[in-house]
Amino acid sequence: MGWWIPTERTGTMDVLGKLNRILEDEHLLQPGDHIVVAVSGGPDSTALLQLLFLLSGRWGWTLTAAHANHGFRPEESEREAAWVRAFAEERGIPVVYQELQVPAYLKQHGGNPQDAARLLRYRFLLETARRLGAGRIALAHHADDQAETVLMRLLRGTGISGLGGIPMRRMEQNVELVRPLLRITKNELLEELDRQDIGYCTDSSNTKLTYTRNRIRLEALPYLARFNPSVAQALNRLAGLASSDDDYLNREAEQAFRRMAQAVQGGLRLDRRDYATLHVALQRRVLKLILNYVSSGTEPQDFEEVERIRSGLLQEGKPNAVWQTGGLRVVRAYDEVRVEQAEQISAGLAYCYTMEEADGELWIPEASCRLVFRTVPAAELISGPDGEQAFFDEDALRFPLTVRNRRDGDRMRPDGLNGSKKVKDIFIDHKVPQAVRERLPLLVDREEKVLWIPGLRRSGTAKVIDGTRRVVCVHYLPA
Repeated sequence: MGWWIPTERTGTMDVLGKLNRILEDEHLLQPGDHIVVAVSGGPDSTALLQLLFLLSGRWGWTLTAAHANHGFRPEESEREAAWVRAFAEERGIPVVYQELQVPAYLKQHGGNPQDAARLLRYRFLLETARRLGAGRIALAHHADDQAETVLMRLLRGTGISGLGGIPMRRMEQNVELVRPLLRITKNELLEELDRQDIGYCTDSSNTKLTYTRNRIRLEALPYLARFNPSVAQALNRLAGLASSDDDYLNREAEQAFRRMAQAVQGGLRLDRRDYATLHVALQRRVLKLILNYVSSGTEPQDFEEVERIRSGLLQEGKPNAVWQTGGLRVVRAYDEVRVEQAEQISAGLAYCYTMEEADGELWIPEASCRLVFRTVPAAELISGPDGEQAFFDEDALRFPLTVRNRRDGDRMRPDGLNGSKKVKDIFIDHKVPQAVRERLPLLVDREEKVLWIPGLRRSGTAKVIDGTRRVVCVHYLPA
């Protein structure tokens, strides 16, 4: 059948022409597409299937109707399935039918009936599209559904992303879900069906006030219409504006994320100073992107949690801080920020290795480093010590030597300084990040004297002097 538009300016011309313009302007469907159309048998999905059928000749589409029986209303469901089959077959459209048995699923898995029904319904639609090789699934959400969604999210509390409402298109499992009717109202669809003398099924559950969406549709929106008769249109305008703004901010945030976030072992790092230059709207989004990246999207990011961390990163008087959120830890160490899996950080705690003699190599996985020990005659020393090496008089050392991380109360007598100093204060002086402090190795002798903190300070114990015969050389090699 070819593309048909009535010659007179009827309601069909209005709705069909409007839908065609939407498809062209938004590039929502393409010529030659195979489209799986979700059809419940209600007025919305019936109108969708009929309108796409009328346009299919011009666009060259292949249509398949997909109908799911949720198992909640046995008698009504059987009538709906028979009606959808007859309606589609009358137009030469094949039908795929499946019984989802949502009540049985709920009995086994628990949860909310509406959420379970949606999960199983979308699973069925995606499986159908993949099996048939269809690239798109058409859903019958319309402008009134959009208004209900935006109002419901406003009442629950939402940001710009939530105000964007139902997206006109989105990808899921390499199949695009499209909503061609999102700018067409329920009344337009009902009038269209009436003009074409097309019947439809009614779902008795749509009048039950036990469901939040039904209360929004039947009680809240009519009440608000007393203050603004065009409240549904206003909510749709809000959704359109919010969706555009959200899309722009997301793109800006992704660019900032790629520019600022650097991959490190077990997570990401960024410079706090660069992060602080971002507008607050981008700060929240970039932080969410980082948290989602490190958690692989498995941990939902709560607004209050994101805001707590964001505020802490900007606070000037708190150079070191740690936040736990879900399975992640965010560590601020002065101007370095690291986001890692919690187990990645805890892996560096409480380690201790012993060297009975000063020859050999010690691998310390918790600190991701090696310490290489060798003993040479003092006369053979060529280079002097540096931050990565330390030299000790073998005769003055008290073996066995221990390599471990910091413990509460550790003190050191730094070379050239009278008296001792807390290891913790040495870390602070050198601005060592708090997370790194728990991993950094200390070289300790038998009497628990801290001999050396690689890269920072060595003690005045066992110094190489003119009378030294043999020298213990210790080389620190970060991984």
